[in-house]
Amino acid sequence: MRKSKRRGKVVFFIVLAGGVLGAILGHVLRDTIPILNQGLKVGTDAIGFNLYLIDFSFSINVNITLAAIIGLLLAFLLADVGRRS
Repeated sequence: MRKSKRRGKVVFFIVLAGGVLGAILGHVLRDTIPILNQGLKVGTDAIGFNLYLIDFSFSINVNITLAAIIGLLLAFLLADVGRRS
């Protein structure tokens, strides 16, 4: 059971890294292959907390592009192949 939890974390980080690398590659190639950088931006507006001593603001945005999706899928396939061998 413990080994499976650790393997799940490793697969999660591999897939996350694949998505980030895919998004970076899509951004770099945006002039050559513009469809790779096209996507949807999903997120929240900034939420602010002013406590007079400390001012916090928080927002989260996810930019879903075709290149990021391809990177996620490739990383998942690589992680799955690594798990099976």
